[in-house]
Amino acid sequence: MASAAADQGRKDPVASLAGQVAHLPNGDRAALRRIYLTRSAGADGVVQGLLHRAGVTPSDRPEVFAPWRLLAHVAALLAGTGGQQPHAPGRRLGAALHAAGYSENRLLRLTAARGPALHDQIVRAGRMLAQGGQAPVNLWQVLDLAGRDPARAEAARIRIAQDYYAAAARQEGDAK
Repeated sequence: MASAAADQGRKDPVASLAGQVAHLPNGDRAALRRIYLTRSAGADGVVQGLLHRAGVTPSDRPEVFAPWRLLAHVAALLAGTGGQQPHAPGRRLGAALHAAGYSENRLLRLTAARGPALHDQIVRAGRMLAQGGQAPVNLWQVLDLAGRDPARAEAARIRIAQDYYAAAARQEGDAK
């Protein structure tokens, strides 16, 4: 019972990071959106600050920092220039991808990719969601997919695909 109370008192680091991104100054949010183009140390500093305020122990180890950098980038893409909230726990990533017009071929690339190719596919998916006006989404699925835990990554892949195909089936059913 005491651990349940402690868990309720803990911050959701993904919700915290996403909420902070939505309220960042425009320049910092823009730096996060361009982080993979510029490789800016300043943008990495913004991510470290976000992590610190979210209660995540910042790390300069690439394997620990990279998934969080990617999450901050996707959150900034989804927040856009208006600072929209990018995270909604109840909005499944797969369904949002389908609604954005993400092709089945791209979904297969996203769910099959590993390593640096996975990061590229996640960035493409984030851009597609932003362009399709499909924010907010459950950013935990992005972190699980990009994270270091293979079991969580595989579960995220399966869940994303299930939600995508369920949305496609609903759309087909509505069209009949």
